[in-house]
Amino acid sequence: MIIKTNLDEFNEYLTDASCFTGYSESLYIPESKGEIVELFKRANSEGFSITISGAGTGLTGSRVPLGSIILSMEKFNSIKSLAKNEKMLEVESFVRLTEIQDYLEGSGLFYPPNPTEKLATIGGNIGNNASGSRTYKYGATRKYIDFLEIILPSGDTLDLRRGEIFANGWHFDFCSNEGNRIKFDLPEISMPSVKHSAGYFIEKNMDLIDLFIGAEGTLGLIVSARLKLLPAPQEVLGAIIFFDEHNKMYDFLNYVKSIEAAISPRLIEFFDDNSLELLRPAISQIPSKAVYALWIEVESDGEKADSDLESIYQVAQKFTNLADETWLAQSNSEHKRLAEFRHALPLAVYEKIQQYKQQKLGTDTAVPDASLKAYHEEMISLFKFNELEYVIWGHIGNSHFHANIITKTNEEFENAKNIFNKIVARAVALGGTVSAEHGIGKIKKDYLKMLYNNGVINSFRQIKIAFDRNSVLNIGNIF
Repeated sequence: MIIKTNLDEFNEYLTDASCFTGYSESLYIPESKGEIVELFKRANSEGFSITISGAGTGLTGSRVPLGSIILSMEKFNSIKSLAKNEKMLEVESFVRLTEIQDYLEGSGLFYPPNPTEKLATIGGNIGNNASGSRTYKYGATRKYIDFLEIILPSGDTLDLRRGEIFANGWHFDFCSNEGNRIKFDLPEISMPSVKHSAGYFIEKNMDLIDLFIGAEGTLGLIVSARLKLLPAPQEVLGAIIFFDEHNKMYDFLNYVKSIEAAISPRLIEFFDDNSLELLRPAISQIPSKAVYALWIEVESDGEKADSDLESIYQVAQKFTNLADETWLAQSNSEHKRLAEFRHALPLAVYEKIQQYKQQKLGTDTAVPDASLKAYHEEMISLFKFNELEYVIWGHIGNSHFHANIITKTNEEFENAKNIFNKIVARAVALGGTVSAEHGIGKIKKDYLKMLYNNGVINSFRQIKIAFDRNSVLNIGNIF
């Protein structure tokens, strides 16, 4: 076990990408599973708490310590095995997404979840049930987790294979690997029927493994995981299509999501007019008349690639006068150009926020498909009426927007926060969620109360207590 007590050596572990900052007196870096078990047992007997530190790419403060010991999993960074025939990849929890993608290159297999932050770790992705751009076709992380190796806050261990331990209705009763019994009730709730990552995953007769996915490290520490893979598509075609009218963009969106569409995207990403304006100084090729852009990707086989590209162009012609300005991507360099366009936007927003030294206000809301257009228009109306600077982008295929408000003064920030709260509350009223992919962490606990009443949140607490009676692990996350 490596232990650091000089703050200068671990100051970077006190924050994450949200810029939320905490405090701690020591950093522990275990080098074996046994060291973690012993540390957890000590925490229970001596009365201290532990915050698990991932890569720091999260946006809700989940890894940020509030006085507790920091435990970094950075030594658990090995890809353990690839079973090609079974389409399974076993990895330790600190393996990064980019390492998984590089490892699978040329194997004929791929890991479908595609969160924007490629330096994120698989453990962090599982903790938040991370999703990303390809969720439109493939779904979020949960679908691709077959096995989890877990150390519970008590120091007991749990090997969870999908399909082995289920709730009896709304009740769990099972034993750890060491034979200690764990039992608790689930709240009888229905989660929002949208892309959702806020609070514990709850379902009648659910698989126990799903409770740990999206639990933000509050129920146990993930040591390793076995991931389900899929055959890699023969070819992927990309396009950024620019639109000159609000309604025509939505007509295009509704068409490509319909069963009669001539193209079937695996991702549909959105950029509003302010996004394009923010990117224009660095990317001069953005059409001057464009008010929106959609980035889509379509999977193809080698023989149909040319005709599929032609189909994308022909469909675009029906819905925008800027079809001739469409950026098409077939080669690796062309795809890189489109990806850089997408990734440049959060960075540009972050730089503006840093310029004004204000906290970021960014939604992670998703709403039912039928409500998306009206929800979007309501956001725009609120922002403009209150003269707020804003940028909206996101996973529009899943009716999931990231609306970012940029404020220049403390007074403007307080006003913007009130508008932000109204937007989140409106998403809930429409049957949506307060967090579609980033979780609750320490920053968004008040928003969870918009989604669930005190009774439900207290039921979540009882689940936490069933695993963590002495409040050892990741205290402050979710509630």
